[in-house]
Amino acid sequence: MHSARKHISQFLLLLLVWMLLVYGVSLLMATRHIPQVMWRITINDGLFGFLNFMQFYIYLKWILPPFLEKKNVVKLFSWLIPILLGFILLKYAVAKNFFPEETLYRGYRIEQGQRVEIYTTLQQYLVNGLWSGAIIIIAAFSAHLFMLWLDEDKRRAILQQKQLQAESGFLKMQLNSHFLINSLNSIYSLALTGSPEVVPANKTLTNLLAYMVNQPADIEGREPVLAEIRYLQDFVALQRIRTGCEQGVIFNWPAQLPDKSIAPLLLVPFVENAFKHGITNRPEKPVTITLQGSEQQLVFSVHNFISGAHHDKTGGIGLDNVRKRLQLIYPGQHQLEITESKAEYFINLTVNW
Repeated sequence: MHSARKHISQFLLLLLVWMLLVYGVSLLMATRHIPQVMWRITINDGLFGFLNFMQFYIYLKWILPPFLEKKNVVKLFSWLIPILLGFILLKYAVAKNFFPEETLYRGYRIEQGQRVEIYTTLQQYLVNGLWSGAIIIIAAFSAHLFMLWLDEDKRRAILQQKQLQAESGFLKMQLNSHFLINSLNSIYSLALTGSPEVVPANKTLTNLLAYMVNQPADIEGREPVLAEIRYLQDFVALQRIRTGCEQGVIFNWPAQLPDKSIAPLLLVPFVENAFKHGITNRPEKPVTITLQGSEQQLVFSVHNFISGAHHDKTGGIGLDNVRKRLQLIYPGQHQLEITESKAEYFINLTVNW
């Protein structure tokens, strides 16, 4: 049923375009809008334009596709020639029997003082029909190749979309696994010391993992920005539990944010990088996370002081992957600035919603 509707829709669309180009243009270009002229246009470009379209459509749907698939020239001409001649004879029969004055009349000449009406003969009509038929065949070829190009372009777009989704899912999986290893190491350290913070840390990690698992690999997937903030809050809470320094991380965001959405898990790698390579247990040198949003864009920044033990290891797989995700998900819609010195590391990300 769906296939039938598709073919009918395609037929009607092609017919509309054809008649607009042939019949509609002739009506617009008519110099005299008198009934006789309009009637001739209707017969020659309307009725016979429709017959030409049917010839075109037969070529397009049933003759050319098998030829282009199998490249059988003999079989192609064995169909083209009979159909071409058949339509010429059909149009001549319609013209001669119903509309000779409108289609075949060529004027008159005077012979021996008598007016002799001149009409297009079958031979003349056949020659003219061969030329117009050749144009119709070329039009069908061109339309078929154009439709093949459209289908191929659509197929390439679908494949590219699937490839981007797979790549985005793979990059996100790498980020998630990186984060999971770090978090489990933190909880393991708490367990070794017998810290009572193991239980809340485990609960926070459970919330984080539940949020991560629920995110689809679809590149078009988005989450409310408030959900991402809650995720970052849990992430920061887990770090504070691990270090035991409440003021080692400062997270600022406005009380009011626009009701917008963002690609999930896009911001946490920057925070994770700051935790991994920065100082998070000294209130005088905190990791500072700032999030701001307007109706047009999100601005996210992370600043940290570099730990001497990790000075040469900033960046890594997390930031490499998040750069790739930004290119995949927000091409031309983001700006990432990274400033690094011997003592400090600062990133500023701007994303257009």
